Amino acid sequence: MNPAKVFAIQVNYNDYQSNLYGRIPNLYQRYIIEGSMDGNRWQILVDRSDNFQDVPNDYVELANPQIVRYVRYKNIHVPTPYLSISDLRVFGIGLGKVPGEVKRLSVKREKDSRNALITWEQQPNCQGYNVLWGIAPDKLYSSWMVYDKGLLQMRNLDRDQVYYFSIESFNENGVSKRGKVIQVKP
Repeated sequence: MNPAKVFAIQVNYNDYQSNLYGRIPNLYQRYIIEGSMDGNRWQILVDRSDNFQDVPNDYVELANPQIVRYVRYKNIHVPTPYLSISDLRVFGIGLGKVPGEVKRLSVKREKDSRNALITWEQQPNCQGYNVLWGIAPDKLYSSWMVYDKGLLQMRNLDRDQVYYFSIESFNENGVSKRGKVIQVKP
């Protein structure tokens, strides 16, 4: 795992065997989240040690984004018999290289023009792709995220509509430059 600049963290608690129903007194979560570059020296990223409110899906933006490699959660109090976290989400951006612009985007409408096969040249150091489309070159308001492959089978187009498509690649370091917009007729 490489260091990244962290902007926000979200803790989503789960009610595993909580047996809590109705209005519960003293329903609150207290915790600390720390970050470290080396796994030995830790700095506090989120301090909810004085929290006495129910925050079952606590999203916290850091006042000062921090560059860290490791993140850890330290529980102080949960109202349930068991600590159960469904998600610990870390929002940030890596410090490495953004993937390159996607080349060779191809969109072929099928005999049933509501369907299209979209292919492209996969990029190295890429986690996924955003396939963008719309009814005008400057109105690519729809998107479909694709991981680990260079194709998408779409079955949701309007039969007689002309569409415009583009694509971008992404990884933990950001999003590539958007590819050339292409027009696709029915």
